[in-house]
Amino acid sequence: MERVRVIRLLNVREGREADFVESYQGVRDRALRFPGHLGEQLCRSIDNPGQWLLTSEWESLESVKRWRSDPDHEVLVEPMNACLHDDRWTAVFQVRETADK
Repeated sequence: MERVRVIRLLNVREGREADFVESYQGVRDRALRFPGHLGEQLCRSIDNPGQWLLTSEWESLESVKRWRSDPDHEVLVEPMNACLHDDRWTAVFQVRETADK
């Protein structure tokens, strides 16, 4: 199995930052218990505070697909997505390890 990383570039609506973080924490807490989820990070842009980067790492592409198709997923992410502008960008990358120097 090859690990994958999901990268989402998100633009949070002004004034909805606290709601976004709170709803993200609920999604994250569920993801942490989901089979195949290895971890994630939430980052906020220094230059553009409305822009956020969300990355998650998974055991495989199949794990991501199971997460996204889980019956609870759509309901779970709905409050978080309500805080976002529609110009979201998501991509899935295969993780390749590189040698340390």
